[in-house]
Amino acid sequence: MKKFKPNALTLALMLGGITVAGMPTYAQEDATSEAESDVEVIEVKGFRRSLIESLNTKRYSDTVVEAVSADDMGALPDVSIADAISRLPGVTSVRQGGQSSELNIRGLSGNYVFATMNGREMVSDQGGRSVQFDQYPSELINSVQVYKSQKASLIEGGVAGTIELQTANPLENSEDNTFTLQTKLSYNDSAEDHPDADAMGNRVSFSYQGKFLDETLGFAIGYARLQQPKISTQFVNYQPECAVLPYDGFAVTSDVDCNGDASEDGSGFKRYFIPSGFELMARGGEEVRDGLMSTITFLPTDRLQAKVDMFYTKFDSEAFDRGYRVGGWGAIKDGAKFDFQQAILGGENNDVILGATYFGDALGTNTNAPLPGGRVPFEFQTQSDNATIDSETFSIAGNLTYEGDDFTLSADFSHSRGESIAYDGVMRLALFNENTVTALDANDNEVQVPVAKDDYVISYELNGLDLPSISLDADTVAALSNPDRAFVTSLEKYPNSEENEATSFKVDFKYLLDNDFVSSIDTGFRIAERTHDFTRKMYRYGLDTDFIARRGGKWISSWDLTDPNNPKIDESFPPYQLSSGEYKVVNLGGDFAQYGNFLSIDNAYIENAWLTSQGVNTAPGQSWDNAWSIFESNKVTEQVMAAFVQANIDTEFLSMPLTGNIGVRVVNTDQSSTGLQLPADASDAVCITDDFGKEDCSYAQVEQGVDYTDVLPSLNLNLQLTENDQLRFAAAKVMARAEMPDMRVSGTWSYGTEDSTGIRYADFNATTSPSLKPFYATQYDLSYEHYFEETEGAIVFAVFYKDIESIVQQFTAEDFDFDSVGIVTPDVDEDGLPVTPRDYSAKFNNGEGGYLRGVEVAYTQTFSFLPGILEGLGFAGNYSFTESELTNDFTAISGQESVTSPLPGLSESVWTAALFFDYDEVFSTRINARYRDQYVGDQIAVGQNQQAYFNEELIIDYQASYQFTEELQGVFSVNNLTDEPNVSYFGEKYLTGTLQYFGRQFYFGLNAKF
Repeated sequence: MKKFKPNALTLALMLGGITVAGMPTYAQEDATSEAESDVEVIEVKGFRRSLIESLNTKRYSDTVVEAVSADDMGALPDVSIADAISRLPGVTSVRQGGQSSELNIRGLSGNYVFATMNGREMVSDQGGRSVQFDQYPSELINSVQVYKSQKASLIEGGVAGTIELQTANPLENSEDNTFTLQTKLSYNDSAEDHPDADAMGNRVSFSYQGKFLDETLGFAIGYARLQQPKISTQFVNYQPECAVLPYDGFAVTSDVDCNGDASEDGSGFKRYFIPSGFELMARGGEEVRDGLMSTITFLPTDRLQAKVDMFYTKFDSEAFDRGYRVGGWGAIKDGAKFDFQQAILGGENNDVILGATYFGDALGTNTNAPLPGGRVPFEFQTQSDNATIDSETFSIAGNLTYEGDDFTLSADFSHSRGESIAYDGVMRLALFNENTVTALDANDNEVQVPVAKDDYVISYELNGLDLPSISLDADTVAALSNPDRAFVTSLEKYPNSEENEATSFKVDFKYLLDNDFVSSIDTGFRIAERTHDFTRKMYRYGLDTDFIARRGGKWISSWDLTDPNNPKIDESFPPYQLSSGEYKVVNLGGDFAQYGNFLSIDNAYIENAWLTSQGVNTAPGQSWDNAWSIFESNKVTEQVMAAFVQANIDTEFLSMPLTGNIGVRVVNTDQSSTGLQLPADASDAVCITDDFGKEDCSYAQVEQGVDYTDVLPSLNLNLQLTENDQLRFAAAKVMARAEMPDMRVSGTWSYGTEDSTGIRYADFNATTSPSLKPFYATQYDLSYEHYFEETEGAIVFAVFYKDIESIVQQFTAEDFDFDSVGIVTPDVDEDGLPVTPRDYSAKFNNGEGGYLRGVEVAYTQTFSFLPGILEGLGFAGNYSFTESELTNDFTAISGQESVTSPLPGLSESVWTAALFFDYDEVFSTRINARYRDQYVGDQIAVGQNQQAYFNEELIIDYQASYQFTEELQGVFSVNNLTDEPNVSYFGEKYLTGTLQYFGRQFYFGLNAKF
C-alpha cells in the first residue's frame, strides 16, 4: 500500500505533539522519523495553528467532518462553543437573547442535531433533545467535530449531523504541568437604557493539566465563570387576524368571510386583516454561567487505561421585560363596532390594515372629540415580566480500555442530567384617570375610588422591517410615567420545570486484520435509557386580563357595566399604588426613545408588599381551574438497545489508496409516556386533587407507547487521488427521534354519527403522540478536497442529498388501529350508546417525504508566499446552498388559508468568512462575518409561539491579541460589531413581526499560561 507523505506544516504539527485524528499509526511513526531528519521544526501559533489543526482533522477523518480546534484548552475566543461551531461550513446558529444557542446543520433545525461529549450522549437542560450550546463555555472545550456523514460506530440520532465536544486529555499534553488563567472585562453599549442591567461584566477561567508517575497518571481540571448583562430592546407586532368590518366606506375584498362561508346575497364581504396588538419592551438582566470540568486518566500497565470525565455547568439567565403592551385589536367580529380612522391599507389585495388611529372606550360614554363614542374593548397595560431561566447540566463517565497485540476492548459508562426552571412571571399595571369618583363601600359609606382609564387614542403604522410609527395621546403619555395613575393590578406566574436524564453503558471491540482490504473490524453494543419530565404550574391574582372584566370590578374598584353612572366597589382584588422608591421612570433609549417613558418596578418587592406581607399565598401550583397546568405535565421514557459491526477499509483502487468503513447499526427503541387522559371507560377514572385543594374525578393515569427496531447501514469511502487530493463518498440511512415533548400523552374522545349509515363513532383527538416514530432519511455525500502543498490551506467542494421519508405533522389517521399504540377505546359514548372507534388526530410521521440537497464550498489560505509583513495574512471562508421540496404549513395571518413555506430552520444561502493576520508570533487579529438567509422560526408573543419568517442576518465579530511575553497575552474582542438585530415578519416584509436589538459586546483582558 502507498504510504502517506505529509507536507511540511503537517510534519511540524506532528513534531509539536499534535495527534492527527484518523491517521494510521505506522504512517505517523514513519512520517515523524522522516521529519526529524529532513524538515526544519516550525512552531505555528495563534489562529493559524488552530485553523490548520482543524483542516488536518478533516483531512484524515474516515467520515465527512468539520472541526474546530483550540491551540490549548481555553484558547477558543468565543463566549460559548456555539459561536465557534456556527462558523463551520453549512452550520448556522439561532440567537436567543443575542447569543448563539441552537445550531442548525445543512438546513435542518436543532431538533435533528445529535450532540455528544467525549463520545457520549448529551442531554439538554430544556427543550427536549435540542441542545442549547450556549451552556458550554468555550474555555472548557478543547475541540469540536461535526460529523456530516454517519458511520456504524457513531451513536444514532443525527440526521442533520452529530456534534462531538471533546475535553482535554492531560496525558496528551506536551508539558508535564500546564496552568492557564484568563480574565476579561466585558461592556455592552446598550445597557444604560435598561433598568435591570449593568453595562459591565466579566469572564474568569482557570485550568490545569498535569502528568505524574512517569506519565501514567494524568489530571486536568478547568473552571470558567461568565457574568455579563443580558440585554435586548424589542418591538413585537402580534400576528394579524381576520375581521369582517362593519363600516360603510370599506371596499368588498372577498367572496367569503373569515370562516370561509360565502355571503347569502352574493355581495361579498368587507374582509380585512389587522394586527391584534403590539408590545414595546426592554429586556434586562444578568447571565451567570459557571462551568467545571475534570478528567483523570490512569495507565496501570502499558495495555490498560482507565479514565473518568466530569462536566458541570450552571447557567442562570436573569431577564425582566419592561414596557407596555396593547392588545385586542384583532377581536373584531362581524357587527361589532371598533373605532378607528385614517386606515392605511396594504397587501396584494389592499386588504391588510398596516396602520390607523385607534380609539379606546370600553363603555362607549366618551363622545368628545376625537373619541367618537361606542364601546371599544382593547387593552393597554404596562408590563413587568419575569423571563428568568435557571438551568444546569451535569455529566459523569468512566471508561476502561485494554489494548492487546491485535485487538482493543473498551467498556464505557455515562450518566448525564439536565434540568431547568423557567419562571415566566407577569406583573401588570393599569392606567387610571386623573380624578377619582365617589362610590359606596360595603357599609354604604362614601369613599373616593380610582377609575380605570379607557379613553386611549393611538396612532400606529407599521414600517416593514424598520421600527413603526407610534403616537399616544398626551394623557396616556402622562399617565404611563405617573405613579399616581399607574397602579399594579395583577400578578401571574406560569413556571415550568424540566428534567432530562440519560444513562448508558456500552462495550466496543476492535480487532486488527492483516489483509489488503480491511484493516480492522469494530463491533459493539450500547444500552441506554433517557427520560424527559416536564411540569407546569400557575398562579393568578387578578382573575382576568380582559379590559371589560377589569372595568366590571374583578380586578379593581371601578364602574358597573350595567349602569355606567353608578360606580361600585369590589374589594376582593384592590390595586396596589406605588410609593416613592418602588419604581423607576424608564425610557427605552436610542431609536426607541420616541415611544415615551413608563414605570419599571421590582416584581419580588411589590409581590411581598402587596400580597405576601398581607398573608396571601402566592406559590404557584397545578390547578383544575386551569387544567392545562395538569395535562401539560408529563413524563416520557425511552429505552434503547443498539449493536453494530463496522469494517474499516484500507486498500488500493487503481493504484490509489482507498480508506473508509462499511457497517450496519441495529437499534431497538421502546418509548412510552405517562400522563392524564380522559378514559374510554368512566369507571377507570381516579380522583385527583390539585395543589389548591380542588378535586376532579374524570381522568385516568395512562401509559402509552411503541416499540420498534431500525436497521441503519452506512458506507464511507476516501480515495486519495494524489498526495494532496482526495475524493470522498458517503451513504447511510439515518434517523432522528422525535422531540420528547411531542411524545407525551394527550387527547380526549369525541363522538358523532355518520350521516350515511347512522353509525355512532368515536374519534380520538390529541396534539401529541407517544407512538411518534423517528424522522428517517437516506443520505449521500460526495466531496473533493485539495490541500495546498507550498502553503497552508485547502479548497473543498461538496454536494449532499438527503432522501427524507417523512416529516412530523398534525393530521388525522382514518380508521386507526388503536390497539397498536395501547390506546383503550370506548364501547359506549357519554349517553351509553354503542360506538365504533374510528379516527385518530395527533402528530404523525406523515409519509410524505422528499429531498433536501445542497452544495458547499470551503476555502482556506494562508498567504505565507507574500513578501515581508504580508506573509501573516490569511483567509478562511465557506458558502453553502440548500434547498428542499419538503414544505411546512405556514399561516401568516390568522383566518387566512395556510400556504407552504420552507422547513423551519432552513436558510437557502449561508456563508462565513474570516480574514486574519499574524505578525511575528506577537500580534494576531481577525474579523469574522456570518451570514444566513431568511428562514422560518417561532417568535414568542403574549406567551405563545407565532410562526414567522426571520430576515437574513449578517453577524460581524472582531478579535485581537498581543503576546507581551511567552506567558502573558492581552486580548480584545467585539461581538455583533454592527448591532445586527433579529428581525421577523409574517410572510410579507410589510407585515412586521419582531425587531430585537442586543447591542455590541466588548471584551478585553489577559491570558496567562505557565
